[in-house]
Amino acid sequence: MNAFETRWFKKWSEKKGLMDDDLRDALERTIKGSGVVDLGGNVYKIRIAKNGQGRSGGFRTILIYKKGKRSLFIYGFEKNDQDNIDKGTLTDYKKYATTFLDYTETDINRLVDNGTIFLLEEL
Repeated sequence: MNAFETRWFKKWSEKKGLMDDDLRDALERTIKGSGVVDLGGNVYKIRIAKNGQGRSGGFRTILIYKKGKRSLFIYGFEKNDQDNIDKGTLTDYKKYATTFLDYTETDINRLVDNGTIFLLEEL
């Protein structure tokens, strides 16, 4: 399974000092179903600790994930900046999840080649 991040998410996570290991840990917890919130439609919310602190006051990330297929980190925010995502945004994420998960390998390679998404991990 391949894990990717959007251009926006990559810039945001670098600005916030998140490391690839933080994202790998979040993905592993999603795969195990441990400490993640299933928002439906293959969209998940995962907590990530902030600068050595606990996860409860840290970052929230939104991930598109389907077991055995692929995953994509699409959005992140700090708990103190935003409590949650609104219903309209969640609806948009679910539509995007359907589209993203239906992409062929050729489509994915094109997105990587043009810098729309970045390969994070091959699992």
